[in-house]
Amino acid sequence: MNGPHILVVRLWIVRAILLFATVLYFEIGRLFLLDPTTTIARFGITLPEPASVTTIRAIMGAFFFGLSVTAGYGLLFQKRTVACLWVIVTFIFFVLCGRILGIQLDGADPINMSELRGEAMGMTLYVVALILMPRPR
Repeated sequence: MNGPHILVVRLWIVRAILLFATVLYFEIGRLFLLDPTTTIARFGITLPEPASVTTIRAIMGAFFFGLSVTAGYGLLFQKRTVACLWVIVTFIFFVLCGRILGIQLDGADPINMSELRGEAMGMTLYVVALILMPRPR
């Protein structure tokens, strides 16, 4: 395979990663917006007050929808793909930092470890996408 074909393959890998991120974060955001009580309950968190339900909708739903829109924007507009990937990498980096700090301070229960694995795999995918993204010469 010669140079231009490799660049096309690399770009399609990046697009596949961004499509995955768009769909994944949209679905998570949808769950937090439409059914926050059930979605957050898997972490052992109850939402006894309407304000707590609304807060989870607003914070978690908005966070994941924001990541979904960012990934989708990077998918649709190639000139913005690198910037969008950096936004996603930055947010997921801080999510990972919070998760690792929580595990250190609060313990490594199975849910936290599962979330850590998923977040670390996502971070790895987005960094790979940044590395693979063809740059203009």
